[in-house]
Order: sequence, then structure tokens, then C-alpha cells
Amino acid sequence: MNKTNTNTPKGINYQVQQAIEQMVANLPKGTDLGLCDVISAMFSGYFVESGGGIMPAVDQYLKAFISEEQERAARSRRAAKAITYGQYNLEELLEALKEMVAADGYWKPTVVQGYQLKPVDMTAYKRSRVKAVKSKTYDSGTGRAVPGVPFGMMGTTGQVGEQRIAILEMLVCGDTSQNAPAAEMEKVYKQVAKRVTETDLALFDAGFSLVDAIRHGINNCVVRLAKNCTFGKTPGKIPPRTSHQGRSPSRHQAEVIRPLARQHGDNLLPKTNPTETHTVVDETGVEIMIEVWSPVYFLERQLDRLENEALKSRLRQLPLQVVAIHHPNFDDPLLLGTPVLALAGQSFPLVYPQRWPIEGIPQTGKYILSGGGGRHYVHHPTAITRFPALTMIFGSLLKYLAAILPPIRSGFWDRAAKPTYGRLLKYLKKVGVPLSSQLSKKASVTAHLPLGYEAIRLAKT
Repeated sequence: MNKTNTNTPKGINYQVQQAIEQMVANLPKGTDLGLCDVISAMFSGYFVESGGGIMPAVDQYLKAFISEEQERAARSRRAAKAITYGQYNLEELLEALKEMVAADGYWKPTVVQGYQLKPVDMTAYKRSRVKAVKSKTYDSGTGRAVPGVPFGMMGTTGQVGEQRIAILEMLVCGDTSQNAPAAEMEKVYKQVAKRVTETDLALFDAGFSLVDAIRHGINNCVVRLAKNCTFGKTPGKIPPRTSHQGRSPSRHQAEVIRPLARQHGDNLLPKTNPTETHTVVDETGVEIMIEVWSPVYFLERQLDRLENEALKSRLRQLPLQVVAIHHPNFDDPLLLGTPVLALAGQSFPLVYPQRWPIEGIPQTGKYILSGGGGRHYVHHPTAITRFPALTMIFGSLLKYLAAILPPIRSGFWDRAAKPTYGRLLKYLKKVGVPLSSQLSKKASVTAHLPLGYEAIRLAKT
């Protein structure tokens, strides 16, 4: 698609509407229309105006098309109910998104040394006022943990033209009935292990563990390491007994490899000389120094929490590769670890930045939900996880649509318009997403059902 014309093209809102309809096309009748109305109201900016409230946002959206108040109220209720009680699962929507992107042909996956890059991340939507939510997330604004709904996600990084975009392909909804972050990460590791193939490379941030990733079967991975990490120069071995007094040695030991020097009290612990050193020049002309330590091995203290002795013995012998990337614009080098020894040291500055697009998906979801904070008002246990998940799935769709559609000028001053989702949302807020003409409501008799507080009272009895 030609993206050089900076004039606002006609029919963009209809193309967005068709994409939403295509996403929900395989859902049951009634659910598809309800979700279509919710997402159309979201893309039109009504959720930002309502502060995350579903009913007022959908009602304001429908007001432009349906003048009869009773019919509009009934359709708004059906849309709100579709989120909680609709017969669908998130995997269907993710599969529809994947098929749509593949059919269009604009998006091309990023490949480095034959590996497709799959960034993995954890995120959460804060729900500070909901007492039923026991799971916690750190809030930088308050400096403490607050109730929140956790999610694990994985995508595939690619490009549309020169714009880097991650397409969401896995979403793991957390358990809000308990605060167990380790258990949530365990779920993410297991789901990633099922999806990562021999031609994929999973990219993990510092919150994840290289040991945990490998023990769950994710052998193609790159994990960011702590600055004070250490490894063994050789596989750990139990040293021979040198004295007849005292106990015999029982722990595996090895010479320590320290990628970065660090201060320990008054002592400076020097770094270990790297096996290889490379210097590369990035696209901006900046020289980057890369230091490689290979092969290195896990130390015994990194394997202590493993109970399976056979697994511990296998990981003790597993060769690893540690890379330090020294960039002049940053004070501290970036430390990365991987069991993939075939990955060249010069490839790491190309690989790890491809993890960052996955962080834009929850940002987009929170922005279309309430203008950036992720505030919303649902309290049903199912809706508490489903609703934020929908915003991330359709937020990924919105970023993709913004990249493939012609750029829209936000004003006369915007002389070099870029295809961003912010500009697209600003345009959709002006013109609105049209009402769906392809979907219709389910022909069910609902006149006998109670409404309002009467329905709530009967549901509790």
C-alpha cells in the first residue's frame, strides 16, 4: 500500500471496521456483534471519555446510529454481557489476528541467523479498588505493590516497511485469587515451551531466569542477566579429599567466570577476560564493543533449588554463552545469556532490541481503554481477566492497522506524518468507526428477563 500520500484518505474508518468484523467473524452469533460494538466504541475514543466504563462508552457510540433509547440501551447491555458471558476464547481471536496478518502480506517477520524472534514479557492491569483481586503488581507511582491482574504474553517481531511491530500470538491470563508471581511465571514458561520451535528464538527480560527457561524445555532462548552474575569455566566437579579430618567435599565446584568487575566491600573483584571480542558499527555509525565468554556453565548455587537430580546433572554439563554489549550511550553494559552456541556474538545487538516491541502492546491496550492508565470498571471474575486481554489483542490489531494504512496528518504542522496508532486514533475519534452492517443480533427472546438492580438481586439469591 502506498504510504507517501499525507492527505487523509477516504474510507479508513470502514477498513478498520472490516478488520474488527474479520476478527470476530468466527465467534457465535450475538457474541460477535457485542464484541464488535465494544471494540468499535474503544477505537472511536468513547472509552477514554468514559474513563473505562463499558455501558456509557458503548451507549455514546451507538447514539450516533440508533436514535431509539430503548433499543440502544438493550444493545449496550448485550455488548457488555458479551465480554463476560460470550462463548469465545482468546485463542480464537489470536488465531484470527495471525491469519489476517498472514493473508495481507504487509508484515514480514524479523529473522536473524535463521531464527524468528519471539519476545516474551509479563504485564499487569492495576485494580487497586477491587477487594476480590488478591494478585499484586508493582506500581511505580506509589512505590509499592497494589492489586492487579497479571498477564504473560509472547509475540513475533516483524516489520511493516521500516516500522517494527510485534504481533501478539500468546496470552496467559493470571490467577487473581492468589498472589503467586512464581506460579504465573511457571505458566508462561510452559506455554512458551509448547510454541517455540527449532527455528524460533525466545527473548526474555531480566525478570525471567535462564535456569528456569532451560529446565522447562526452552532451549532456544536469550535471557537478560544480572550485572553481578557469575558462571563456571568448566562443569562443576566434586574436588578430591585433601585431608582425613572433617567431612568429605560434597558440592560441585568450578573456577568462576565473572563477566563484569564489581565492588565487594573494600575489595574490587576483577572481571574475567572474554573468550572473544568484537567491534561492530550500528546503523547510526556508533561503535559497539561485544565481549563473549563461551563456553561457560552453571554454578552449583544456581542449581540448588532444583529437586530433580537427573535434570540438575544435565544442566551442570550444559554449555552456555554469555555476551556483554558495551554501548557508549549507556553507563552499564547489557549482559545476555543463551544456550545457543551457534549464535554469533555480532548478532546479539541485532537480536535483543527486537524484544522491545512486545512492551508496546499493553501500552496500546491501556491507552484505548482509558487514555493510558488502564482504568476500567468490571468486577465479574471472568470479565476481570477477559476485558484487559481483549484490549491487548485488539491493541495489537490497532498497531498493525496503523502501520499498513496511509499515514494521517494530525494537523497542518505535521509535515512528516508517520503511520502511528496515535494519529489513527485521533482520526477515528473525529469520524468514528461505522456501525457493523455484516453482523446481526441473535434472535433470542429476552423481554421476560429482569433488568437493572432486579436482575442483580435475583442473581444473588
